[in-house]
Amino acid sequence: MKGAELNSDDLEGALKGLLDKGVVDCLVMPHRAGKAVSYMLVKDADKIESPASVIFAPSFTVNAANLIKGWTIKEKVGIVAKPCEIRAAIELIKLKQMDKESVLLITVDCAGTYTNQVYTEHYADIGDEVDSAKIKELDGKGITIRESCAICENKLAAVGDIIIAKGAGGNVTVAGLTAMGEEALSALELSLEDKDLERAAEKEKIAAEAKAKLDTLPQMGSVEALEEFLQDCIVCKNCRDMCPVCYCKECFFELPLGKPTGGDLLNLAELRGAIGLPPGQLFYHMTRVYHVSTTCVGCGACEDACPKDIPLTRFYPVITKKVQDIFEYVPGKDVEEPLPFTAYEEDELEDKLR
Repeated sequence: MKGAELNSDDLEGALKGLLDKGVVDCLVMPHRAGKAVSYMLVKDADKIESPASVIFAPSFTVNAANLIKGWTIKEKVGIVAKPCEIRAAIELIKLKQMDKESVLLITVDCAGTYTNQVYTEHYADIGDEVDSAKIKELDGKGITIRESCAICENKLAAVGDIIIAKGAGGNVTVAGLTAMGEEALSALELSLEDKDLERAAEKEKIAAEAKAKLDTLPQMGSVEALEEFLQDCIVCKNCRDMCPVCYCKECFFELPLGKPTGGDLLNLAELRGAIGLPPGQLFYHMTRVYHVSTTCVGCGACEDACPKDIPLTRFYPVITKKVQDIFEYVPGKDVEEPLPFTAYEEDELEDKLR
């Protein structure tokens, strides 16, 4: 792939250049507000802040893909975000919730993140960047990364149109993964040369650490265990609303059958003899996990959104990973790869059914 090594000032200039040279009409990128980090939509290049303190900040607020879901307009947006967020955007393109030609996907390396509350509270200890050694050191102080990050195998920038990879001495390597990405970098008049960013050994180490953590998580092997796990759920649907790949315009759980009230509740009680309240806890989550079974990128936004602090990472990413393994499908890997269930294969899953 073609790329260039940049320092922090060069990177700021490159991001500004995307707007100044009309490569994109706007940018969605991290923004620092005091100790916290959030996203902002920028049209004026002069409003772009130095990315040095935010681009690799180990903080997670909301999946950036969820912020621009439905971007099907002609204006082009560039998205600077973490791998799970860009992978979600790729899935949304496949689901026709974003226009492929209207988004420039820019992925940055991620070592793992903290909830924004934890990050803000412990900013003096965490700082602007972390690596695996620092994460372990902070864990010893009781400052732990999000569980979804601990079991994530896809922390390195390896998807999208452009990747921004950490380099030595605070520098970064910017490289194009697609024709669109290379064209964007060429428009910035960067001195591009061949770059090897496969990083196979690093990816293997990350995958091994993720599997080791996943193996320690409690397993739910029965309906009774799942009911106990979800017993505090109030069916507020925050997990649905913050999920980047949940996109239905009309959700079943906003309709009378999915959200029974009044006479509908009485009718169900008459039919079954009794009905738990709030209704449909298990039905809601089983339906949702089926809905996102192939497209879930394991970002953990669902868990962060839960007001009852249910560790939903132990349910959604764990279950959906098993489905994805069956189909040998990695969500968000390639925008051209068809979604499972949408492409007919005569002998599909024959070996799985034996």
